Amino acid sequence: MDTVNVFKRYEKKFIMTRAQAEALLPIIRTHMCEDPFCLNGQSYFVRNIYWDTEDNDLIRLSVEKPPYKEKIRLRKYGTYEHSNPEVYIEIKKKITGIVTKRRISVTPAEAENFLARGKPPQREDYQSQQIIAEICYFLSTHKVVPKVFISYDRLAFFDKDNPEFRLTYDTNITTRRDHLDFEYGPVGESIMDSEHVLMEVKVHDAMPLWFAHSLSELGIYLGSFSKYGKEFEILKRKELIENV
Repeated sequence: MDTVNVFKRYEKKFIMTRAQAEALLPIIRTHMCEDPFCLNGQSYFVRNIYWDTEDNDLIRLSVEKPPYKEKIRLRKYGTYEHSNPEVYIEIKKKITGIVTKRRISVTPAEAENFLARGKPPQREDYQSQQIIAEICYFLSTHKVVPKVFISYDRLAFFDKDNPEFRLTYDTNITTRRDHLDFEYGPVGESIMDSEHVLMEVKVHDAMPLWFAHSLSELGIYLGSFSKYGKEFEILKRKELIENV
């Protein structure tokens, strides 16, 4: 999607009702532009495969909200019918509230060779080489395997005056722990009911005043939500019930 492969920002999460999301949307469209991939104002499809240790060490640590945490995933854009063959390996870290994300575009074969076999792809440009080196280090300290598939529909915007301020609406968030294949199909368990929308705000500094005022007027408050974290929370709850 974006040509930018290195990100550093704050990420804020808001759980909104459908009514709140619909009321906020025309205000957003007044101040922001839709992502170019939101064709005709429609959301686009995002698929992810999160890699973790056999014992889920990365997500176990993450849900404890430590000052430093990290995760690695494969990401693919596009619907099953119009799928882009390109995928991204993304390594994401959060340090005292600041999120950094570095990613590299690869073919599915390169992704498999790199993550599963430790054979990095060859790239000539400096930035890609640096990202590959960082992923290599991560893989040397974490023995990871594919663990969770998460997909959703995303509507994305960037501010007309400050492109570094971005926000997304995510709906139809679906997960599964089997068939960890991008092409298997839209099968899985929903982790958010259809009456709510997850809004993620990406910002380098403070949020614009118009946005802060709109949130206050509509009663939309900052929350905490991780798609992978929520999936893991549901998994552990099921395991407890089964072991009673």
